[in-house]
Amino acid sequence: MRLFLYLPEDNHFLAARWLREQAAGVAVCLIHAPAAEADAIALQRAFSVITEIVPLERAAGVQEGVPARVTLPWTPDEFPLRYQFPVRVPDCRPLAAPLSNLWQLGFREVELYHEGGSRVLLLPHLLHAFEGRHAGQRCFIVGNGPSLNRVDMTKLAGEVVFAANRGYLGFERWGFIAPYWGVYDPLQIESYGTEYEQNVPDSCIKLFPLQYWSYLRVQNACPVFMDWPRRASREFSDSPDRLFVGYSVVYMLLQAAVIMGCNPIILVGLDHRYQLKKKNSLMRLARLAGRWTARNYDDRAWYRCGLAAWREYFRLRGGGMAVPASRLWNAGDAGGATHFDSQYTGERRQFLMPRPQDAEADYRCARAWAESHQVQILNATPDSALTIIPAVQFESLF
Repeated sequence: MRLFLYLPEDNHFLAARWLREQAAGVAVCLIHAPAAEADAIALQRAFSVITEIVPLERAAGVQEGVPARVTLPWTPDEFPLRYQFPVRVPDCRPLAAPLSNLWQLGFREVELYHEGGSRVLLLPHLLHAFEGRHAGQRCFIVGNGPSLNRVDMTKLAGEVVFAANRGYLGFERWGFIAPYWGVYDPLQIESYGTEYEQNVPDSCIKLFPLQYWSYLRVQNACPVFMDWPRRASREFSDSPDRLFVGYSVVYMLLQAAVIMGCNPIILVGLDHRYQLKKKNSLMRLARLAGRWTARNYDDRAWYRCGLAAWREYFRLRGGGMAVPASRLWNAGDAGGATHFDSQYTGERRQFLMPRPQDAEADYRCARAWAESHQVQILNATPDSALTIIPAVQFESLF
């Protein structure tokens, strides 16, 4: 029996522990990171089960003809779920580079081995698999606004379509399943991940941030590394190694579409119009009274404006919420239709308050990138409030 062990830097101890647990008669191929060669040689001397050591840069084809699983010794950091406090999950973001390398070698199962045990996670897709797949083909990114009910969505059958969040509510009505589906919003993932697992069709390629790789149990997963822009201004990526964080899932899908070679990229259902009632929240009253200060820590707001504010803060924490209620809205706060299906906002679902000005800065960045790379981004949403992206009539596309 042949097993594969990847040795990153500074994990000699965990690798040795894993090797001690292997039964006699197995043969271990040890693939090592460039800076771990000395550790790999030392392990081979200590453990006879290691029959081969291979530098990562020369490891192409090592797994041919055998199950594509590799063990990765790893001591994970954790990050707290913002909306399921105090749950903490392994933070997979530091694994972006080794996972990419191992995936490109052909490994599709990764055993994450650490002091607390091990867990096998599937890695069927990375964005690298789709680089240039739809070169020169147009695609549609569906934004879930109420304007979708004003266009004939059945015409998108057979097209390259990116759906998002609860966009699957329209699949039966539209007569097709989108080949790609994405989710980015931490609130949506953490609060409604189980629903996505149960309702997004298995055939969809599912794009979501890498830090939730161990959290979302979905078929056809394609975790993506989301990075913060290095500058104060926005950034746009055409590299499968990382996408840049924006203020909507559409920004993530725009970058994915570019990596896949789509041109033109057409937005539909992106109304960019939010009819929400103003909230008479504690935070808003405190602002008006001028008795508060705030600072951000781990995406949470800590307020100092009297005993009442502290009571509100602990009430929210006791209810499992790590953000102030004033940053959320639900169907009761809507002054009109917010999505194409009334079920979208039902069942007491909560959403983060929209930030249209920040989202517009994202779209402005995407348009600038596209214009400089001869890629068209068009907005086929009827009566869209998003004017940064050039408009096109939906019917004229068919």
